[in-house]
Amino acid sequence: MEPISQPSRGPQRNKASRMAKQQTVSSCGFDEFEEHVLHVSRYFFLAFSEPQSEAWIDAFRHAEQVFPVPFGATIANAVLIALNDMRQSRIRAFSYTNPHCVNCAQGITDEERYLILALQSIRRGIRGVAETNCMLLCEGGHNTKLLASLERIAIITGDVSKPRYN
Repeated sequence: MEPISQPSRGPQRNKASRMAKQQTVSSCGFDEFEEHVLHVSRYFFLAFSEPQSEAWIDAFRHAEQVFPVPFGATIANAVLIALNDMRQSRIRAFSYTNPHCVNCAQGITDEERYLILALQSIRRGIRGVAETNCMLLCEGGHNTKLLASLERIAIITGDVSKPRYN
């Protein structure tokens, strides 16, 4: 499969205007778990777009450091499954923030925000918002697999006890 995730890049002259328009992670209302999932996801996005970076190793390492034992690798694997489900239904490249760019890490792309909002909504039982964000992520394509895989993350955390998508 050809990598379809791409870091947020552009000519240097457009960087300032792009950053001014970009929302920050702290303004999104994500909890600590959701911010960690975002960070793990960014490592996977980097691994997809630059396989030689082997950033998937960083994704698992970070998950092992921030999530309670023994769930780090399990959560990272569940995130990877969700991202692959999303990638299979997208046509265009996914815009993400490079996890190695310290200055950029406070920003969040629209696609990253849709992803974490979908997870957050599933964790809170707000199906309509989750479905809308998944539709945006999948560019109107089939999003049932993504909803189910995000719900599995929420099952692992104990936020969902009665699955609706699985």
